[in-house]
Amino acid sequence: MEASYLALPIRVDLNPLLAQMEAQVPLSPPKIETWAEIKGKPRAYFRFNLIREPLLVRMKDAQVSVLVVANYGMDVSVRTLGQHYTVVGSCGRSPEAPRRVLLELKTTLGLRPDWTVDLSQTAFEVRPLSACEITFLGFDITSQVAAGMHENLADGAATLGRLVRESALARQKAQEAWTLLSQPIELGRDLYLLFQPRRIRLAPLVTQGRVLVITPELETQPRLVMGAKPTVPTAALPALEPNASPRSGFRLKVEADLSYAHASRQLATELVGKTFDTDRGRFGITAVRVWGEQGRAFMEVGLEGRVTGKVTLSGRPVRDPLTHDLRFEGLDFTLESRSWLTHMGDWIYHSSLRKVLTEKTHFLLDQQFQGLRESVQAGLNRTLAPNLSLSGQLRELRMGEVGTGPDGFLSSAFLEGDVQLELK
Repeated sequence: MEASYLALPIRVDLNPLLAQMEAQVPLSPPKIETWAEIKGKPRAYFRFNLIREPLLVRMKDAQVSVLVVANYGMDVSVRTLGQHYTVVGSCGRSPEAPRRVLLELKTTLGLRPDWTVDLSQTAFEVRPLSACEITFLGFDITSQVAAGMHENLADGAATLGRLVRESALARQKAQEAWTLLSQPIELGRDLYLLFQPRRIRLAPLVTQGRVLVITPELETQPRLVMGAKPTVPTAALPALEPNASPRSGFRLKVEADLSYAHASRQLATELVGKTFDTDRGRFGITAVRVWGEQGRAFMEVGLEGRVTGKVTLSGRPVRDPLTHDLRFEGLDFTLESRSWLTHMGDWIYHSSLRKVLTEKTHFLLDQQFQGLRESVQAGLNRTLAPNLSLSGQLRELRMGEVGTGPDGFLSSAFLEGDVQLELK
């Protein structure tokens, strides 16, 4: 049967997580205002101060960029005896304005097949906005400032990855949805929806403002069961497959099997006791039994009166395109019954018996599909769990073929529309 697909968007509000990352990235890196030797310049030392501005986070789908402007200044000195440092030059120190540099750390966010978050650095860019160079030494501190902030920004990005992983709980939420959708959902009395999930794949990550949307897509083979609640084991959540492309479209198989015993009782209610008056005398129906074999429907009718005995009729079980009821097309006496009736005379063929039997078979499934679309439509718009809701819109009811099984007629239909899950 054709598969159906349900998108399961998991929405993660990143604002609280970004606030935590902002708090955990220090305003200044360690070891500022500490003298360090300038390589290649004997007895020449430098020290700098730095304070960053608030972090700016830009997101586009799975790409996350963390930008920050750092304000800094520098002193250069020579060391004399007794560990004494004499400042010989500076930049970005009062009364001058601080020098500025823009740092950008680019990362990619993803989910692995085992549902763990994968956050990997893809680039680190440094864009000086104003240089801080001691000309007589040919020394520019920008690279040292960038190196000092790079580690802090990388730690901040790792913090964001950890917070997303802990807050999204993608596997836990997907497991919750998988478990719920693996079990029968009661839509009404003796009416159950089975989604039967088979696979789960991941669509590309997207962002909507400061909301990260992780969208696993569930491949299902839904069907509707009428009767007792079915027992279905819950399968374990499978590994996450990549490259899903969430699509609309939902095709629900509806099973409305009718047992031969129930069909016989329904038809007996309509026919047993019914009498027929002919110019040769009266006869009536005493019993009715219905069954099917190899795609054919059979009806055994007990007669009493002017003619007494049993006759069997056969026809093809079909769905009436107007009423959706089951009827027997081409219902006629079997060869064995024809042979027996021939001995009774042709008058039996001129009675209304076959016509009445044909008409009454229209009622066999009269109640099976009545209000079905409305029941399913109502059942598809509900809350499955405190944070999980199901919504859908059915567009069309397509009737399938009718077959015969060992215990009853096998009838089916397909409801088509759009269905989605919403995880808050």
